[in-house]
Amino acid sequence: MTRPVVTGSLAVLMGRRARIRAAGKLESRLAEAVERYIATGGADGCSLSPWEIPTVVACRRVIADTVAATPLLAVKDGTPAARQPAIYTRPDPLEPRWLSIWRMVDQLTGWGHVWLQPTAWDAADWPLIVRVRDAGQGSASFDPTGQIQSVWLDGITHDVGAGRGEVIWTPYEVPNAGSAGIPPMSRCWRAAQYLAALYEMAGSFWEAGFPSLAVSVLARLSPDDTAKLKSQVLGAWSRRHEPAVLDNGATLNPVGSSAVESQLVESIGMANAEICRAFGVMPSIVNVAAGDSLTYSTTEGEFSKWRAIGLGAYYMRLESAWTDCQPHGTAAVFDTTELTKPSLADAGQYNALALAGEPWLTQDEVRARAHLAPMGATRPRPQPGDRSPTTRNVPALPERLTS
Repeated sequence: MTRPVVTGSLAVLMGRRARIRAAGKLESRLAEAVERYIATGGADGCSLSPWEIPTVVACRRVIADTVAATPLLAVKDGTPAARQPAIYTRPDPLEPRWLSIWRMVDQLTGWGHVWLQPTAWDAADWPLIVRVRDAGQGSASFDPTGQIQSVWLDGITHDVGAGRGEVIWTPYEVPNAGSAGIPPMSRCWRAAQYLAALYEMAGSFWEAGFPSLAVSVLARLSPDDTAKLKSQVLGAWSRRHEPAVLDNGATLNPVGSSAVESQLVESIGMANAEICRAFGVMPSIVNVAAGDSLTYSTTEGEFSKWRAIGLGAYYMRLESAWTDCQPHGTAAVFDTTELTKPSLADAGQYNALALAGEPWLTQDEVRARAHLAPMGATRPRPQPGDRSPTTRNVPALPERLTS
């Protein structure tokens, strides 16, 4: 019996569906392998998980901490709104704002995607409260073309969106149709395993040390004689600093490490720099040697480069998610000016130019940049013995950062 030949658009569609099914199975196997690796504490004979490497932990922490500390502003027509929406100042009343943003970034760097679940809406069906749900709590479904269609969460199927009963999907990287998102380290997972193996090798030195001397005897020794000679040397040197007396013509010979072992620390340093590259973190920010002659003249220049080539990837994804929670025309933008804050001398020169001649800033705008109240503003003067925080002489925040 001959098999029918499929031609035309039907063949293309069938081939596309087959690729989508294969991609879905591959992603499922990858997720199972990662979960099994984490659950068993290692793979391929290595008991250290790549997620436990200090550089990996430091990169994920510094990214999450930096993004969580950056103010999120609602911007319309290029100007921050005078009154910021509550969903930006505190997305979930049950947890602090920094924790919500921190968890989002941690899920992006760990799982590769995160779910945002609106739980309250205004009269126009725009979210008022948003909960951050872990990536492992939801499962995505895709249509025949590989586009994400729905999310299974808490036993309920939700459509993707910011409306009532919907879930906002925020991926880090989507390598192919039918993928919910992968983390930054997934494309160099094997290299991270090699770095974990280097730490395993170094662990044998850190835990047990490496002998610097060997006892050389020309004659063959029995196990009892070997143990007796070893205890003789250790007994003479252990906490007593006595000279060791060796019989039977034994000598002490120094033992050096091989060329491979001597390069262990250097190899770990190079691998740490590659991990920073995968996460988009400047090596110096996590105290990792870059291995080149590149230097930064100021902290401002270093953070400016990191914001452009590293942090920008995380800001862009989170801004897109929070923009979906606001009416059209209003965009969510992270205020990164604090990351590249100039020195007092540079700020003074800039402000002098901004206020001189034909000024493009007012005195109150300059004072707002320095978190100072306007010139004509008055505040209650603290009374003797009054320690109330409402009357304490604290500079007022600029209006764009208040809700």
